[in-house]
Amino acid sequence: MNAWYAWIWSMVMAGSAVTARPAMAHMPACSWDTSQTHISIVGGVLGNLVESPTEGTYVKLLAELSARTPMRYDLEVHSDKRAQRHFIDKHYDAYLVWSNFDPNLSDVRVKISGRPIYAFVQEGREVPRTIGDLEGLTVGLPFVYSFPKVLTDNPAIHTMRLAETAASNLDALSRGRVDVALVASGDALAFIRDKKVSGVVYDQDHPIMTKETALVLQDHEALRCTAVMLQREVEAMRADGSLDRILTP
Repeated sequence: MNAWYAWIWSMVMAGSAVTARPAMAHMPACSWDTSQTHISIVGGVLGNLVESPTEGTYVKLLAELSARTPMRYDLEVHSDKRAQRHFIDKHYDAYLVWSNFDPNLSDVRVKISGRPIYAFVQEGREVPRTIGDLEGLTVGLPFVYSFPKVLTDNPAIHTMRLAETAASNLDALSRGRVDVALVASGDALAFIRDKKVSGVVYDQDHPIMTKETALVLQDHEALRCTAVMLQREVEAMRADGSLDRILTP
């Protein structure tokens, strides 16, 4: 009987495999021919990342992607809350810049970067490694960046919105206005390179969190393929070093 049931099961699985193959064969692979190549983008003002339709690190990235692919775009820039509202209301095909600290706007994304965020403290103090380590401390946050609610809504952590630049936030730390300043990796590297503030340290092997950024698009078939094709190009730029040259301060 066991051999009989085994034979029946093998026939069922074989039949399933046969019927599945034609369905998979008819699933079109993404290409630029199956993508929407002209997209409208709304950007939210975000420090030096998105300053205007022509200025900002991520605006330069859009221009480079357009130069390297058939993708063409129109970009308008508003306050970040207004930009998100326009995207939610489907007035634009895409929104820039979404991060994993923001509410989910769409599952269709082109991941741009993952930036470690470090906790800086005054020299001689223990460097926090987790958000839980920040409890009981006053934490300085860059004014324009979003942070997860597990940090900002924790009543045991006193957060202060400080200046936009890393140097200004680290200066506030060095003067004792805050116990900890949170600074993104690129800004931290620029700080170390320029040595504009002394007496503050961080643990380069233990970022306190990682901020992922992405271009998000409306969820329909042509734009899903646009996202796939743009992600391929971003990864090619990551591999050849051109992405890092654009994103590094």
